[in-house]
Amino acid sequence: MNLLTAMRVFDRVCLLGSLSAAARDLNMSTTAVSRMVKDLEDDLGVRLINRTTRRLSLTEAGRDYAPRARTLLDDISELQDSTRGLHKETRGLIRVSCSNVLGHTRITKLVPKFLRENPLTTIEFDLTARYVVGIVEEGYDVAIRFGEQADSALIARRLGEVRNYVCATPDYWDNHGRPTHPGELASHSCVLSNFAKRLGTWPFVGPEGAFDAAVGGRISTNSVEAAYQMTIAGFGVGNLPSLLVDPAIRDGRLEVQLDEFRPGSSPIYALYPHRTYIAAKVRTFVDFLIRELSADFTA
Repeated sequence: MNLLTAMRVFDRVCLLGSLSAAARDLNMSTTAVSRMVKDLEDDLGVRLINRTTRRLSLTEAGRDYAPRARTLLDDISELQDSTRGLHKETRGLIRVSCSNVLGHTRITKLVPKFLRENPLTTIEFDLTARYVVGIVEEGYDVAIRFGEQADSALIARRLGEVRNYVCATPDYWDNHGRPTHPGELASHSCVLSNFAKRLGTWPFVGPEGAFDAAVGGRISTNSVEAAYQMTIAGFGVGNLPSLLVDPAIRDGRLEVQLDEFRPGSSPIYALYPHRTYIAAKVRTFVDFLIRELSADFTA
């Protein structure tokens, strides 16, 4: 048994959730993948995966082994990159997790240009509505997210920020009144956005400086797309990033209020794990995003 190969196979099984998916990803037969996992288990003297006809699940030993094996595989990859001097030649697979909004409106449109500039790279994109993703645990190289980041295990590079708009449909404003001060939002039905940790307040800047305005509502969501859909459906007032609502504002489906109070902006970060060596492919990709997005986002 080649231990390193077996660990890589086990890692892909954990990541993709099935033997057959790992086999397709690795261009191997399912039988060969199953045999490698079994050989690894025999070598360790423990069962790593419980197998049933419906699903796979990690045993306690597997849950302990998987993240440590992932770290070791990442370290080996980084060591190879550093030794080969690949800082001069970017190559390899980059696994990227990105919020749906950023992916559809900006990031995925840039991928073809990045691949043309770096012909030895490939990108695997996972668009998700989840605010928090286990970057290390789920095997991503980079995650791109709205909002301030507090995870000390990750490096956060600011890509810029987009302004937010307090907006609702014209019918909503006609029926419930147009606020002249953020303090009046407490009497409105607001679509609360816990994806940005703004469940009970929204930030503003007035003549006397920054302040938070209390907001309330019957709906909260961790998805900026869901907040947008509920706002444009007329349910209430949203506090949403410009890159999502600009078209609806231009064509009159949404109407902005309180813009003179400069609603808080949405910072955008590229996140990746702390490493002794940052893989050249990761550094190159993040630098590319900063360069290309500078015209769109306020640095």
